[in-house]
Amino acid sequence: MKRKWQLFGIFLLLFLVFTIGLKGTFDGYYGFYYDKEDYKKPLVYELSNKIVELAPVSLFTAYTGFDTGYGFFAPNVASDFVLLFELKDAKGNVLEERIMPGLKSKEGIVRYTSVFNMFMDKVVSSKKKNESQYHEYLDIVLKQIAKSVLKESPNAARCSAKLYLYDYPSLERYKKGEKTDNLILVSQIK
Repeated sequence: MKRKWQLFGIFLLLFLVFTIGLKGTFDGYYGFYYDKEDYKKPLVYELSNKIVELAPVSLFTAYTGFDTGYGFFAPNVASDFVLLFELKDAKGNVLEERIMPGLKSKEGIVRYTSVFNMFMDKVVSSKKKNESQYHEYLDIVLKQIAKSVLKESPNAARCSAKLYLYDYPSLERYKKGEKTDNLILVSQIK
């Protein structure tokens, strides 16, 4: 009898992991592709949502951390960069500074921010054979992004791009009172 209860507990735990993962997948998909809740939710989503919202299940997931998902374990490299665009008119006056091109879709924003992973190679010294050629390629990518931002602004004559890397204070520096982050210039296109 004891063995049956152990198996029941294991299968119940696996069922909860699967159900919470399924609900999280649906939430992520529909939250990304649909701004408002004007879509018809599938029956599987409705069932998983009802199971997760049961009082004992929600209490269990809150205390064990099952409801947080696993995304926080992934490296978050892309958010460590800032790409600043400076648009100037023909006389050299600054018209606008911005950190993103005018993207029209969520997919475009995801693709744009994922390009920052490539720029990590400019920071980390790699042992690539054609390292200087690859750095030139990254500068070309940066230049093309700046050109597309320039096309969006008809009053601008020039667009420069500066790629910065966040320098967060270490724990030691934080204890000494340094609580602000700095920006380190990695690359610049004029």
